Amino acid sequence: MLSFNIYLYCGGNISMKMAFRPTDGWRWYFDREYDSLMLEVSSDMLFRSCYPSKMLIPDVFSEFSFSVSDAASYYQFHNCCHSLNLTESQKIQLSINGIVAANFLKPQMPKSWYFSQQSTEYTPKVADIVKVYMQEDGLEVCMMVVEVGEHASLCIIAQPTFFSMNKTFYFSEAIKVMNDRLALAQQFAQPDNSIVLDDEELELKAIS
Repeated sequence: MLSFNIYLYCGGNISMKMAFRPTDGWRWYFDREYDSLMLEVSSDMLFRSCYPSKMLIPDVFSEFSFSVSDAASYYQFHNCCHSLNLTESQKIQLSINGIVAANFLKPQMPKSWYFSQQSTEYTPKVADIVKVYMQEDGLEVCMMVVEVGEHASLCIIAQPTFFSMNKTFYFSEAIKVMNDRLALAQQFAQPDNSIVLDDEELELKAIS
């Protein structure tokens, strides 16, 4: 089961209104206790991605720097989050998980059976905010494209956790979807049957 993403920090209060910009001091490393890829932002702040080790490529099981390419992807993803009905903390989480999903996940098989085919043709681009419709109940779901393929694209769920088709779909969960299931979403409103996580669950948490 995928859990929602959390920020971890120790020592003092950190406001998400602070400037959150990549620097050459950021680094990735794998934490075996949490079974997660971590991003060290500073000595007081860590980010924990939501994907377990079984989903990750072997290259992540060591320490490595946050690259210029990672920084460019962060800005690209974050800039496309403005229309989403998410807190700033959630937008940062989504953006960083987008980097992890695009660069460090093992190849995924499409799971398009969850979603209905769209009536209009659409060619996705990286960082597009897209919508899909659940096959069973027609629920509209918001996703962000993180990797584009000729026939299917890797997306991450860009809304709070929800339940549909006897499955719980988690915030930032990665799903590969056939392109004919995707449609561009200019703006997205949170669906009524979302499982909205409490604010304290999505804010920074002490680890000291």
